[in-house]
Amino acid sequence: MGRAAAILAGLLLAGSAGAIDADWIVGRWVLVHDPEGRPADALEFFADGDVENVWADGTRVRGFYVVAPDMVKAVFTRNGRDVITVFHYDAAHTELRIVTSRTGRESVYRKAPR
Repeated sequence: MGRAAAILAGLLLAGSAGAIDADWIVGRWVLVHDPEGRPADALEFFADGDVENVWADGTRVRGFYVVAPDMVKAVFTRNGRDVITVFHYDAAHTELRIVTSRTGRESVYRKAPR
């Protein structure tokens, strides 16, 4: 986890232009649109800076995140490899969008009701 922590520290420095109210991110976000048709997964953001990607089959991949002024940056570690993921959010904080690696099209996550 040392490498992921170092990457997260770099992300924090890169996105720390000022204090950001990030309470809105905490909770479960569900994939509602995927142009590639993959099974719906979810993201669970925790107040302590941890995040989990919960796949449709129940697999959980843990990581860290930071909320920047125009995006959420996350580092997930899977099979010993760190994957940096960038989500862009809307002004109302109701959607997270990520550009897919295969087609360059956007997938959309929405916050699940509590």
